[in-house]
Amino acid sequence: MHYLLDLEVRGERFAGTQRQQDRRTVQGVVERAVSIVAGAPTTVRPASRLDAGVDARHLPCDVRLERTWDLRALCHAVNRHLPPDCRVRRSAVVTDGFNCQHRAASKTYRYRCVVRGAAPVRDTRRWWLTRPVDAGILDRCAILVPGRHDLSAFSALRRDDSDDDDPVRSVLAAHWEHGDDDGDPTHDFWITGEGFLYRQVRALAGAMICCARGGAPEATFAAACAAGRGGPRPGN
Repeated sequence: MHYLLDLEVRGERFAGTQRQQDRRTVQGVVERAVSIVAGAPTTVRPASRLDAGVDARHLPCDVRLERTWDLRALCHAVNRHLPPDCRVRRSAVVTDGFNCQHRAASKTYRYRCVVRGAAPVRDTRRWWLTRPVDAGILDRCAILVPGRHDLSAFSALRRDDSDDDDPVRSVLAAHWEHGDDDGDPTHDFWITGEGFLYRQVRALAGAMICCARGGAPEATFAAACAAGRGGPRPGN
């Protein structure tokens, strides 16, 4: 039977998603757990390649198993062998030819920032900003991101064959959400697209924050959006 597993991941101690020799990855720990349950080496295919340290509320992956499982029992069995920072939230039966990498319609990321005088103690997953930012600049920059274009000025090279892939992607939506956490301003960047280049989301957020703190004019961000690979970007 072919199954889809919906993973929840705290990425702090993972070196990304994809299996790597001698490094702790999401694919590695999930394959180990599923192989124990299946009683044989088993390959698990994640829908997306997350960067090191990235959390996931929902990370689909698909796997073929020889026996038929009750869905709740399958989740429980796999979770027994997973570490506390990775869990199967739910599972589903999918067709034999299902490939979660090809069937993903879109992916959504959130990059979280907080402005405060001292470093956060409880919520260490936010980007700590020591001085205020101009929310209006963040919003105006975000308007430039959606569309189908080459935003590779905001990506990093993997130093493998993927660096030669087509860098054009469709970004469906991008916006900043501004709030307050016990008196500390918060700024969360939300972006949805068909896929993203290596380290692209954090670079986009960082460039916009640079402009919003006065480190570069908004026009520099707009120019980087149009420049493609090698174009200068704010904060680079």
